[in-house]
Amino acid sequence: MSLFGEKCVRCGARTKSVYDAKPTCPACLAHIELKLASAKETSLPCPADGNLLGKEIVHGVIIDRCSTCHGVWLDAGEMERMNEDVAAEVWKAAAFGARPFG
Repeated sequence: MSLFGEKCVRCGARTKSVYDAKPTCPACLAHIELKLASAKETSLPCPADGNLLGKEIVHGVIIDRCSTCHGVWLDAGEMERMNEDVAAEVWKAAAFGARPFG
């Protein structure tokens, strides 16, 4: 391992964390864990058209989305968690002098 850590196998960021014997940064590890959790969730029928809902990860939250009508269905607390994640990104961007929105 180098002084600054190895490159994450997913995004290339320097990290000293390891997952499955491969260098994986904390952000990518969190995404992997969300993907694994979403795979375990049961797909439900869309309330609008009855087709099965797919799972997507948006701002660190697993949401249900219909591929036919494009409806998005949130479980309790998911909107609040997404709002918190977006607010945290805005504060980080402001701290580094970047503009988060075009």
